[in-house]
Formats: sequence, structure tokens, C-alpha cells
Amino acid sequence: MGRVTAALIVRNESGTIEGCLQSLTGQVDEIVVVDTGSRDDTVAKIKRFPVNLHRFDWCDDFSAARNFAIDHARGDWILYIDADERLAAPGADNLAKITADDSKVAWNVRFHPRVDWTPYAEIRLFRNDPRIRFRGAIHETMLGGIEIVRQADGKEIGDCDLVLQHVGYESDQAYKNARNIPLLRARLKQEPDHLYSWWHLGECLCLGGDEDAADAAWSEGADRARALPDSARKLSDAQSVTSLIRLRISRGQDASELLRAARERYPDHLSLQWIEATIALVAGDLGAARPVLQTLASIDADSFYDPRISYQKAIFRWLAKEALALCHFRAGDYAEAARLYRLAAVHSPDRQACALKALLAERRAKAQAPSQLSAGRARTGG
Repeated sequence: MGRVTAALIVRNESGTIEGCLQSLTGQVDEIVVVDTGSRDDTVAKIKRFPVNLHRFDWCDDFSAARNFAIDHARGDWILYIDADERLAAPGADNLAKITADDSKVAWNVRFHPRVDWTPYAEIRLFRNDPRIRFRGAIHETMLGGIEIVRQADGKEIGDCDLVLQHVGYESDQAYKNARNIPLLRARLKQEPDHLYSWWHLGECLCLGGDEDAADAAWSEGADRARALPDSARKLSDAQSVTSLIRLRISRGQDASELLRAARERYPDHLSLQWIEATIALVAGDLGAARPVLQTLASIDADSFYDPRISYQKAIFRWLAKEALALCHFRAGDYAEAARLYRLAAVHSPDRQACALKALLAERRAKAQAPSQLSAGRARTGG
């Protein structure tokens, strides 16, 4: 059984740091926090917890700060976590059992990138080994070092049920643009095929109000993803093209060919399926929309897990149900439409609207019943 050090780098995290440290206290053996220049009361709040606190002068390099934190860690394992994330470790001894497995060099946890999004697999727990260090000024990664140790020592990467919940994106992120955009442009100049950075750059530009520049960044990311050989294709590569499609639709532009090509390249991508189904529904093509919406509406958002990618739970909880209800309503199946509207109302942010639609469908169903009964009697001569 190995000791676990949670390693964090922070700066001006007053609103989130306490929740993070509360989730770690009593779960890990050591918490190392490296402050990179906070000007609020972050440090004062940190000092209320049992942590090893250090100061690091920010140098526009996330890897440098993270490696500084690891250098001060005394644990056998490193839990890589941020101030706006929360750890959930099912079972009192779960973490101890995981770190007792000598065959593993690292572990995938179930990472929720946003509140009310499904989890995907991300390596966040790894051995404290000098060969494992972060690389990259932004969107830093330690995967290269993990792979070196995995091959040299004959160890494996495991999957566990530890959960990390990221809560930081629930607030306005535009204030980070001044730092992130130059770092992203510098990284892409050195590594133009880093697809996640193209998506993030577009996201930052969109947050800053420059939709044309965001379109250009996502277009470049989509083009580079499309140029990859089939053997290197990953579902997560569709981030840029998905955001690009949504942007163009929101601007009233034709994204049909872009969507068609993306669906062909990423047939399992549920967000792309959802977009295609909603477009078909608007166009009145119930035959194309209904089977996709039925599949999406049948997914249990709280138990769904795809290790490759995360999805917004709202698609499964109520959006697909409400859209499917509309399909049935337009087809004259009012009873089924009412049932689905009621299900959608459970999670919809506009429950009253869904309830009113359900009431209308129920009235149509009651009005429909006598005519159906009369038609049945006519057919049987009753």
C-alpha cells in the first residue's frame, strides 16, 4: 500500500479551493499546494487545512509549476488535481486498494469535465517516479513519462472508480483569455497538430466575442483532425468540428455538408447524432429523427459512461425526450407524446412549458379516443 500525495497548483482560487481541500482531507496522505501568485485570500484559506504550502513564481509554464509540486511530494503516488475539482473515492479503503496494486504505473479515473456532464477516462493517479514529469507550457501532459515507465518496468495502466468532478467552468472563463490565448498560440506554433489546443483556442476566442476567429480556429482543428489516418482517429478529435457546426447553425449558416462529413467520420458521436436529429425534426423528417431520438432518450444520464468522451447530460435527461415527444405529437400519437413530455418535465429547466405541452397532448389523446372507437365499430359492424 502506497502513500498518496495530492498535488495542486493554484492562483486566485478563493471561490473553489476550500471545496477541493475538503474533498481531499482524510482521503489522501499528503496535500501539496503550490501557489503561483495569488492576490486574493486563497492562501489564507489554504492555511486552514493540513497542507504543505509552497510558493512558485509564475513563468507562463504550467508544467514547470506542476513539476515543482511533484518535487515536494513525499508520497509513492501522485494525484494530479486542480483547485476547481473535487475527489470522490467510493469506499473508505478504495484508494488504499488501488495503490496497493504493484502491477500498475498509473490509473484512469472517471473525470467529469463539467457539472452535469457524463464522465470519461483520464489518467490522474500515477507513481511518484522521477521519469514521470509534465511537459508542455499549457495542456501539459505526463503521458510520455508514464509510457516510458510502463514499457521499462513492465507495468500497466488501470481503470478505477475514483471520481473527479470539475466545477470551474460554471463561472465566466473569459478573464483567463489574456493568459491562455498567447500560450495556446505558442503551443500550436510548436505543435500544430495538437487538436485539443485548436478547440480550446476557438473556445477562448468565442468567449471573447470574436466568433470569426473562433470559426477559423475550429476550422483548422477540424481540418487537421480530418487529415489524420483512420488508425489514429479518436472520438475526442471531433471537438472542433462539433463546436464549429454549432457556431454556424447559431449564426444561421449552412452546416449540412460539415455535419454530414463529421457524422461519417465519427458515427458513434452522440452529440453529432443529436444535432443531426434536431435538424431533421425541424425539417419535418420524422423518419430520420425518431430512431436517433429514441436511442438518446433511452440513455440513463447518471449511469452512462464512455471512457472516450463526455456528453452533456441534458441531452439524455430531457432534450431528446422533449424532441421525441414532438415527433409523436406531429405523428398524431398524442398519448405517447404526453408521456414523454411528462418525463422531460422532470429535468427540464422550463418544467411548466413541458407540463403544458403534456396537458395539450393528453387532451388531444382524449379527443382522439372516441373517433378511434367509432372507427373500430364501423370496421366490425358494431
